[in-house]
Amino acid sequence: MKIGIIGTGIIATAVVKGFCSKKIEHEFFLSPRNAEKAFALAAEFDEATVCKSNQSVADKADWVFICLHKKDFAALHEIKFRRDHKIVNMSAEMRLPDLKNIVGETQLLAHVIPLPFIAAGFGPLLVYPEIREVGELFTPISDVYYANRQGDVHTLQIVTGLMSAYYALLEEVVRFTDEHGLEHNESVRFTCSLFSSLCRRASETPDCDLMELANEMTPGGYNEQAMNELMGNGAINAWRMVLDRLMQRLQDSKSATQAE
Repeated sequence: MKIGIIGTGIIATAVVKGFCSKKIEHEFFLSPRNAEKAFALAAEFDEATVCKSNQSVADKADWVFICLHKKDFAALHEIKFRRDHKIVNMSAEMRLPDLKNIVGETQLLAHVIPLPFIAAGFGPLLVYPEIREVGELFTPISDVYYANRQGDVHTLQIVTGLMSAYYALLEEVVRFTDEHGLEHNESVRFTCSLFSSLCRRASETPDCDLMELANEMTPGGYNEQAMNELMGNGAINAWRMVLDRLMQRLQDSKSATQAE
């Protein structure tokens, strides 16, 4: 399969690495935009080639992945797309109706949200609308989920905004263990294993009630004390507050864009 990449940033790099590391036989044509990352990929993988222009990328590809930052969207107006192109938008700030106005009629047009883990061939990937051909393309390197509405894309996109905060939480736990004399690398391994096990148990529990799992604690035990103290200090509710604020930011951004 011939895949063109318009905009070779962090996510595009992760996607290419995910496919190439799994030895999936695709050819990748990379735009010269962000040349350092593009040439690094071409040096690492024989399947990747840096093209002279964005138009050259589109001309060589059957699938075209749009991975541009908002400030670079104007570059799309300079590209002539074909009706047989399969367009996958990976730019969070680009709405599909707006992209369609730019690229014209194409064989398919979808919005995909990959995450950095895709470079290692795992993690969730959201596809909108439910186009099975798109999902099947990414299934070898991710856990594919389909969104039924554009609003679902925005909601789950907001949830991914907690990734850095989650790592910071793990760092605080590891700092605690470091201060009590545990070897750092072992502390990281134990902490990551604990939290990943919690997620695994939740995901593998049929009809999972997360609060039911949360309430599986010994009365008067350490879990109950930790839960009560965190809730009493607003630490649990703060995560929901952050999600609400991120959603408001997204909605304000959409309103501003529509007003322009």
